[in-house]
Amino acid sequence: MSKLLKNLSKSAGLALSLSLLGAGVPAMAAPPPVTANGITTQTAAASDVFPGYKAFLNMPAAQRSQVNLYYALRIKRTDPSKVHVTLTHAGKTTPIQIGAGGRLSPLPTREQLNSGATIKISGPEGAGVGIKIHPYSTQPNSQTYDAAGLATGIKQGNAATSQIAGPLALMLPKLDRVYFIGGGNGEVDFANGQKKPLPRTAQAGEYPAGTPYFVPSQMAGATHIKLSATPSIAHFDTPPK
Repeated sequence: MSKLLKNLSKSAGLALSLSLLGAGVPAMAAPPPVTANGITTQTAAASDVFPGYKAFLNMPAAQRSQVNLYYALRIKRTDPSKVHVTLTHAGKTTPIQIGAGGRLSPLPTREQLNSGATIKISGPEGAGVGIKIHPYSTQPNSQTYDAAGLATGIKQGNAATSQIAGPLALMLPKLDRVYFIGGGNGEVDFANGQKKPLPRTAQAGEYPAGTPYFVPSQMAGATHIKLSATPSIAHFDTPPK
């Protein structure tokens, strides 16, 4: 691993990312990484390691009522179990767990981000570690979703992108759909009593093949989404490449 770099990724979702990929570009006021006995350790401000999260949490709650963010590591060239993340704040160090799909938990609180908390990431020398932002619905995981709430979440997610990315937001694709991971088959109820099946991904990519998804702009008048299985999460995302 090398210096922390703040850059833009072309991957789906909120595309701001931060990487430790050995590009040799100076980090944002972060101390240089330290390598000893084949392990490289990088320490940086939590607000840098979780780009945009402080700005997101500082938004009024009403402006993010239908959208939340999680951050996930993308680990290359090493076994993920060999990468470790800790948060230090007010003299206390707390492990941050790397869960399924690289999801990090717990995330720093607004107080920690605003008061100088730091993150330490360590792993084998030469490994690559990137952090990606994922926006998702605040509605509880269920077999039924409120369609209007999902549409609002997409709008709030795009507004949050503008807050987080600033002028760079113009370069990012807009969120326009919701993927229900593990949702099975889906159906849309409309205000006029009609029902239509949800489309599903044709092949594996960012999401497994057969993942149902909802594009509000293509289904005006939708009231509810009904799924055959409870999804693990409802991701807001951009059109496929």
